[in-house]
Amino acid sequence: MSYQVNLTEEELVDLKRIKREVKDSKILRRYQCLHMLDKGMKRQEVAELLDVYIDTVTDWVKIYRCVGLVALGDLKYGGRRPSALDEHKETIKSYIKSNSVNTVSQLQDYIKTDLNIEIEHSWLSRYLKKNSVALIKKQG
Repeated sequence: MSYQVNLTEEELVDLKRIKREVKDSKILRRYQCLHMLDKGMKRQEVAELLDVYIDTVTDWVKIYRCVGLVALGDLKYGGRRPSALDEHKETIKSYIKSNSVNTVSQLQDYIKTDLNIEIEHSWLSRYLKKNSVALIKKQG
C-alpha cells in the first residue's frame, strides 16, 4: 500500500479551511501531516517536524484513506484501556530521579523486576513521551 497523499483541488481547499478553524493542536498536526505529504515531503521528515513517530504518520494516512478528510479530526480515545503504568507513574518518576536513570532500557528493567510489568521498549518510550516523564540526561 502506498502512503503517498495526493489531495484533489477540492480537498486541498477544504484542508486549508479546516487548518484555519481547528483549535486542538493534536488534530491540527494530523491535517498538517496530510498537507506536508501532499506537498511531496517524506513520511520520516513529516514525523520529525511534527514530533511524532513515523507509525503515527502512517496511521493518519490510513485514517484519511478509509474515512476521509473530515473524519481525520475525530480523536477516538474513548474505550481505550488505561496503561498498566498509570498507577505507577509517580513511583516511576521517583525512581528515575533517585537512581539517575538515563536510558529506557534501564527503566524497562526496573519496571519488569520491581513492578512485575513487562513492557516493550518502544511502548515505554511512547508512554514516557506522552506523559511528560523525562529521563536524567547524562553529564558529559
